[in-house]
Amino acid sequence: MDTLCRLTYSGFYALKLLSAAPCRPFDARRNGLSLGEGAAFLLLEPMDRARARGARVLGRVAGWGTSSDAHHATAPHPEGKGAAAAMRAALADAGVAPREVDYVNAHGTATPANDKAEALALAAVFEGAMPPVSSTKGATGHTLGAAGAIEAVLSVLALEAGFAPATVGLGEPDPELPVRHVPAGGLTAPLAVALSCSFGFGGNNAALVLTRGDR
Repeated sequence: MDTLCRLTYSGFYALKLLSAAPCRPFDARRNGLSLGEGAAFLLLEPMDRARARGARVLGRVAGWGTSSDAHHATAPHPEGKGAAAAMRAALADAGVAPREVDYVNAHGTATPANDKAEALALAAVFEGAMPPVSSTKGATGHTLGAAGAIEAVLSVLALEAGFAPATVGLGEPDPELPVRHVPAGGLTAPLAVALSCSFGFGGNNAALVLTRGDR
């Protein structure tokens, strides 16, 4: 995790990435991120051992993928090529076809460049059959080093509850971003497979395919 401090704020301020108001992921009026603070962890163990000790299995890591843009120290590749590569690698590792994904927890920082690059990556991966997508950073802020773990936990909870959360702060979806948004108020539906995406500075990209514990 990363704690909030002046150095962190100063760095993002210097990059002109901070929003003066609560962030609006994928919104036409988005103008930057909101920093957050938090922590989360997932306990991973082999399925047979978990079942043998009678553990309640909340979810399963079915696959993962990583990539590197090698494009810029802080900006993503403008076409989201590295993000798309990480998502495709995770789906391939899980043996899951794009059409089988029920929900995507997007990186969704609410910066103009990141949201656009991620939207293009999602469109390239799902090719017209995009599942519902939301960013939980509108609720939590960008927790930096903790973001991937927090969003993986939220994705597992979404699978368990059969409920995809909406993007807090999204009021006017950017028409230039080809994203299928979770509707306001969230979406109640059977969810079996989720894709959780995290894309960091330096073009460091990661994606997890998560499934329900009973899958």
